[in-house]
Amino acid sequence: MSDFEIIPERDHKPEQNGNEVNISEASLGFAELIYGVIFTPTATFRSISANPPLRHGFIAFFIIVALTSLVNIFLPPDFSKVPPEFREALVKAGPFIGLIGALLAFMSWFIQAGVFQLFAEFLGGKGRATGVLTVLALADIPRVLVIPFRVLGHFTATSVLGTFLTAAVGLGVFIWGVILLVIGLREIQEFSTGKAVATLLVPFGFAVLAVIIFLISFVGAVVPFANTAL
Repeated sequence: MSDFEIIPERDHKPEQNGNEVNISEASLGFAELIYGVIFTPTATFRSISANPPLRHGFIAFFIIVALTSLVNIFLPPDFSKVPPEFREALVKAGPFIGLIGALLAFMSWFIQAGVFQLFAEFLGGKGRATGVLTVLALADIPRVLVIPFRVLGHFTATSVLGTFLTAAVGLGVFIWGVILLVIGLREIQEFSTGKAVATLLVPFGFAVLAVIIFLISFVGAVVPFANTAL
């Protein structure tokens, strides 16, 4: 039974007989960890908060990135609407797009972990960067569900039903991943759900603000130049 319905907050790690429960990689296998994240995320993240299984997280993240990259390599995007002068170059670069995507995924993994850890510490979090890395990796597990629909969408590109299913599954997986991130950050950092949500939203807000400032600055610099040229 999933524990998404009730997400209790806690002020400290669970204790048993006065001793802190410490479930490590040795006692929680890879398959058990994956099962727990999917079906009982609150209990699972809480149980690994003392000793985050980064090795298992890395394996899960590597598998997800590898599968996604293979799909990008063997099922490249449709470049039929791209101008002919660019189309051939993009088609030839197809195999490298998957590899570049994999490298960017790992870079993004570490960058996000660093940013979230920074804001979590600012909000009073007690976790470590290794814990955030683990949470990010495990929260990405639902993305595997998108792959079959991505393949289906490739072969039914003209089908409205195929496009709708792919978009619906993608949205559902995104929401699921965000929920897992909130639960994982809350348990790893040992603070409230509100602070976990803030840890996700505040960096996003800063990023949006930075983009807006950049666009305003760019327009402010280009418009006078364009008026002068005219």
